[in-house]
Amino acid sequence: MKRRKKRNKRGTSKQFALLVAAVAALLALLYIGGSLLEARDKKPETRGDYQERYTYEETIEVDGETYRKRREVTAILLMGIDHTSDTVITGYRNGGQSDFLQLLAIDSSDRTITRVPIDRDTMTPITVLGVLGDKAGVRTAQICLSHGFGDGKQQSCELTVDAVSNLMVGAPIDEYFAMNLDGISELNDAFGGVTVTLEDDFSALDPAMTPGTTLTLRGIQAEYFVRSRMNIGVGTNEARMKRQQVYIEQIGNMLDERVREDQNFIGTLYDELTPYLVTSMSRGYLINKAWSTREYERRVAEIPGEHRIGSDGFMEFHADEDAVEQLVLELFYQKVK
Repeated sequence: MKRRKKRNKRGTSKQFALLVAAVAALLALLYIGGSLLEARDKKPETRGDYQERYTYEETIEVDGETYRKRREVTAILLMGIDHTSDTVITGYRNGGQSDFLQLLAIDSSDRTITRVPIDRDTMTPITVLGVLGDKAGVRTAQICLSHGFGDGKQQSCELTVDAVSNLMVGAPIDEYFAMNLDGISELNDAFGGVTVTLEDDFSALDPAMTPGTTLTLRGIQAEYFVRSRMNIGVGTNEARMKRQQVYIEQIGNMLDERVREDQNFIGTLYDELTPYLVTSMSRGYLINKAWSTREYERRVAEIPGEHRIGSDGFMEFHADEDAVEQLVLELFYQKVK
């Protein structure tokens, strides 16, 4: 499928946006914006007609059809970083990998929140920095590596946002939310633990975590469940992502219930997790928007593709480009009539 993108005068690029597991619900939000223009003279205000209002909006062209960006949809990138919060970052190439990636599409028109899990091994163009922090070019590599460049904080998050936007056919990402790995147990215990049934054997890490056991994860057990890969089951990231989805669904349901009971719970949770977070979103923004979208329908959209070993011996995931393009059109764009 051939595609050609064009951007108009009002096309903008926003700075970008994880909270591992359960924050999919936390980040459920309503994104509505507007502005009031003051008259600069005594002439009557001229608003223009409905069609003219969209003349300068960002558009893309696919197979001869023109689509405009839907303003009622907000994209937020969630990231789980494999560094602890006290890791000292030196240079611009040791920022830690983003082991967990999910893109949220929050649609205020149809009141839905769609989660798009992204395999850490997805091959896509990423920005490479030199040892002094200068841009050294772009290369196609595993998307998780994009966070390794930069300062390990805001710069690394923004580079990851760029990489995800590259994967998603240039779709703009509005916000980001990243959490370091030592925040997982804090998140888990803030809900009193998450109950799961183990399909794999984690007993080498914790004797209580044997196959077939149903238990409420506590403390470091939550990190074992959502992060462990090597020597667990088949040992693939694909299998780990399935466990992460189980965890997200469980804790997401718990979060929805807590928010309905207490609007201030989001603020309390945010305060507890702050030492482990890097985000473009403020505390007040999260509280208000999470409350506004507490009744939104939750959906999951998978990215199809193929896993294979690359020439360097590392796993690669090659996304189906046509399927990604179709998903982006469905979530973020509307055909111009």
